[in-house]
Amino acid sequence: MKHLYKTTPYLLLLVFLLVFSIQVKGQNIVSYAYDNAGNRISRKVVDLGSNPTHAKKTVDDTPAPPVEDQLGERKITIYPNPTKGALAVGITGGSDKDDIRIMVMSSQGIQLQTMKTAIGTTRIDMKAYPSGWYILKVQAGDKATEFKIIKQ
Repeated sequence: MKHLYKTTPYLLLLVFLLVFSIQVKGQNIVSYAYDNAGNRISRKVVDLGSNPTHAKKTVDDTPAPPVEDQLGERKITIYPNPTKGALAVGITGGSDKDDIRIMVMSSQGIQLQTMKTAIGTTRIDMKAYPSGWYILKVQAGDKATEFKIIKQ
């Protein structure tokens, strides 16, 4: 009977460690991705297992699909968004007689950059701007459309 009192704490410790290790092994992290409008586009379950640094290795670096919008007869395509520096604005369709302007504005509405462009792809360098969100306005004649741009 005396021998049982000496081994009981060790048995309880062993049971506790076994239950704790099973509980930790079963934990997961759920990662979500959103489009520019705030809609959830993907859900990814990351199994931590016994190595918590595993979560950092499974980050999905696939680029977001381009954002598209119609501006009259023109199709405007913006990519990549979010961006780390260079942003491409593709303009197709319509006629060349309209004056096409691209404006980059801060989230407060301050105009940072304006450029005149034509049909085709125009590159915008945003490396000098701090991380945050910006407004990209494309204006053709009397029609205009705006995009929310995320700078990482």
